Order: sequence, then C-alpha cells, then structure tokens
Amino acid sequence: MKTRPLTPRRYVLALAGWLLLWLAVSVVAVVLGAENIWAWDSWQKTRDVLALRLYGVLTAGAVGAALALAGLAFQALLRNPLAEPYILGVSGGAALGVILSSLYLTVMAAPVFGFVGALVTVAVVYAVAQRRGRLEPYTLLLTGVIINAFYGAAIMLVTALVSPERRGEIAYWMMGTISTFDPRWSLVAVVGGLVLAAAVMFAFLAKGFNLVAVGEDTAGALGVPVDRLRLATFVAASLVTGASVALAGPIGFVGLICPHLLRMVLGPDHRRLVPAVVFFGASLLVVADLMTRLLEGIGGVAPPVGVLTAMAGGPFFIYLLRTRWRRKIEIR
Repeated sequence: MKTRPLTPRRYVLALAGWLLLWLAVSVVAVVLGAENIWAWDSWQKTRDVLALRLYGVLTAGAVGAALALAGLAFQALLRNPLAEPYILGVSGGAALGVILSSLYLTVMAAPVFGFVGALVTVAVVYAVAQRRGRLEPYTLLLTGVIINAFYGAAIMLVTALVSPERRGEIAYWMMGTISTFDPRWSLVAVVGGLVLAAAVMFAFLAKGFNLVAVGEDTAGALGVPVDRLRLATFVAASLVTGASVALAGPIGFVGLICPHLLRMVLGPDHRRLVPAVVFFGASLLVVADLMTRLLEGIGGVAPPVGVLTAMAGGPFFIYLLRTRWRRKIEIR
C-alpha cells in the first residue's frame, strides 16, 4: 500500500484526528446508557450516574490504550503478528500477581505485583521460545498456551483457599470488568500516565521497530541497539499491561485486534501505528464497555467487557492463525 511521506505536519494532524475520535466516542459513551438520565428529576442522581459513566470511559480508555500499545510492541519485537499480552500469558501473570497482592498484602501494591508478574512471564516466554538466537512462532504460541494454563491453575488454587465472598469477587474480576461502584480515580490516573509515557517512548523507538521487523541482524548492522531496544520495550509493555490488569482485570484480544486493523489502513510503519493504536485501542474498549451497558438495559445484567472482547477476538485470532501460516504473511 502506497502512503504519503510522514511529515511533522501530517503527524500532528493524524494525532489530532485520532484524539478527536476518542473524544467523540467518549462523549457518546457518557451520555448513553441503560437508562435515560435526562428523564430524571433529581440532579443529584443524574450527576452520580454521569460521574460513574465518566469513570468507566476513562478506565476503558486507559486500559484499551495500554493493551493495544503492548500488543503492538510485542508484535514488533517478537516479529509475530499473533503476539499479544493475553495470548502470551502476560495478562495471566499480571492477574496472578494482582490477586496475591490484594489477598495477602495490600490493594495499593497490586499494580507493582502485576508488573512483576507480567515481566517474569515475558522473560520466560522469550527464553523458552527462542532457539539459536531466533524465535520460533509455533513455540512462542505453545509457550503462551502452557503458561496461561499454569497461571489459570494457580489462580484457581488461590481462589479455592479464600472465602466464598472473595471467590465470587475474583471470578467476576477475572472476566475483565470496567464498570464499578467503587471508583479508583488515582489508579486510573496512574495507568493513564504510564500509557502516555510508554507511548512517547515507543514513538521515539518507532524507527527501530521498523528495522527490527526486517530482521535483528539487519537492524544491528544499521546501528540499532537491539538488546537495549528489546529490554526497554519488554519492560514498558509489561508495566502498562500489569497496571491495566490491576485496574480492570485480564481483558483479552484488544492487543491483537487493534494493531492488525490499523495495519490494514495505515501500513506497517510504526511511526504511524504508535500514536494511532493508543487512541484506537482506547476508543475500541470504550465502545465495548458502552455495549455492555446497553445490554444491561435489555437483559437487566451487564456482561463483563472481557467477555465481549474474547467473543470478538477468538474468531479474529483463528483467522490470523490460518492466514499467517497458509500465506506466510510476516510483519514487514
């Protein structure tokens, strides 16, 4: 696909366009819901509901941006279009860390333990999947499946040892949920700040991502410090993944769907993809959370947003899995 040269003016205009998309989607998500807030006579009730919806929109935006950005980074560094935090087991490792911290330490330490769990998982996956300095795609996916199974068993063991009330809370949280009646505004601010910092860092590393996609040997020959690039990217992607899991639970396939849809439109240049994936991921999860609230108005119960993303991401993953190895498509 032929694209125009990326000038600073076009970069700013594109950034502004993606920002406007997220703002428009967010305004609609705040206004709409299961109930018509404008029909109420009580301003106090309307204000409380609007505050909860605003919290949900900001939470969905921060989590969606974090997962989409992490997915793009993993796909670029691992040179595998099927890599994303949920499939690789990174979200599972973060979830186990968050659960252990919440049960036995303190909720405030949950993002830290989520980050540690995510980073350990990335290190294990990378160590197991590489052979003679190269990553094997099948081994990478199988490692992610095995690690997901291990973390799932560990979480079930921990869940079985707690009280029935906490058991229900953990089970619901593991489905991935945005809406809550106990807003944690400070954690939303922390996740948003981490996403912004990671996005700025990845924007500066975008040229390195482009060269690594061609090959690590080629990138190294052209002056890219591949080892430092890999370390910085894995740490940053694990950090935003762990923080997002601490905020909303493990939500799958956002990091898979968003980068691929954007590559179809923008091409493989990470200088274009990094800013786009942040706002597109945020907008996508805001829409998904809005759909759960609208479904609440129909059925009386709002399904967790992680259920919707899994239902959409599962078929999408199968499609990519078949086309990836049938047509030998690679990220270039």
